[in-house]
Amino acid sequence: MTAASNTHSVGVLGASGSSGAELIRLLSKHPRFSVSFATSRQYAGHSLRRVDPAAVDIELCHPDDADTSCVEAVFTCLPHGSSAPAVKRSRSGGARVIDLSGDFRLRDPETHRTVYGSPRDEQLAAEAVYGLSEFAEARVREAGLVANPGCYPTCTALAVVPAVKRGLLRGPLIINALSGVSGAGRTPSAKTHFCAAVDDVRPYNVGSSHRHVPEIEQSLRAWSPAGAPELPVIFNPHLVPLERGMLVTITASLPSLTPAELHEVYTDAYRGHDFVDVLPMGEHARIRAVARTNRAVIAIAPGHPRTRHAVITCAIDNLLKGAAGQALQNANTMFGFPIQEGLA
Repeated sequence: MTAASNTHSVGVLGASGSSGAELIRLLSKHPRFSVSFATSRQYAGHSLRRVDPAAVDIELCHPDDADTSCVEAVFTCLPHGSSAPAVKRSRSGGARVIDLSGDFRLRDPETHRTVYGSPRDEQLAAEAVYGLSEFAEARVREAGLVANPGCYPTCTALAVVPAVKRGLLRGPLIINALSGVSGAGRTPSAKTHFCAAVDDVRPYNVGSSHRHVPEIEQSLRAWSPAGAPELPVIFNPHLVPLERGMLVTITASLPSLTPAELHEVYTDAYRGHDFVDVLPMGEHARIRAVARTNRAVIAIAPGHPRTRHAVITCAIDNLLKGAAGQALQNANTMFGFPIQEGLA
């Protein structure tokens, strides 16, 4: 596809993965972006429909043949470790970049080395804007490089940041999370194969061992007011037999407000945000409400009647609000388009 005079040219590196294919689908209907190239090492020379018959019919090229200097923006949907060199090449060519990998999410170099173990350009990492769309709009608008948040950190941050910004919660935050199988990527494994995942719910990397925990804790620190106590995280992810979707249930101490008052805080915080809905008290977030959309739904409920706790639930589609949809939302912000463009 070539860019028309009233559109901006973009490229997608890693278009044959789950997030990349979802992003191509969104971009193909976007009135302001035109896809100049979509890459895949394995499927170069073939249509994306060879990977998924429901995908957009666009020819894939080898990444070595993609000229990132000829586009205005590049979406990198590559594995952790492979993305950083591609981001550097794209930025060197003048393109703005939205990176969907974990290569630029963590600010601290040592934490990045511990979690991902991959080399990256630390000067470029220092320039990266963490693109949690609802809370970083001003910085994303001016960014040359946006680090698109991970799916679990997105779902968790949307669920707690309004309270964290006002110092209302006390730790630990106990987070029980459910994710559909697409969160593990397109390549099946012994744990994500249909026969292993169906009719089962599997906890994995519980406690503090999941690689998204440092990203979640980084967000909590970033949005906490000065002097607020640290919020330790106990994170318990579960694989559930769904294609897509994600739900987090968070239990936290709420010493200064009632859950009903906290609900008012969230209603005010998300008023005017197109993609976040705060449900009425008494309702609960459900994956079915957000599947195949860029929406997040959030609900507040009281905990035990004898304790001052709140239970916060949040649901998103892991491939959209947790990946490709948020990436496009960030791109809309970077180019000054309405954030709903291509996502309504």
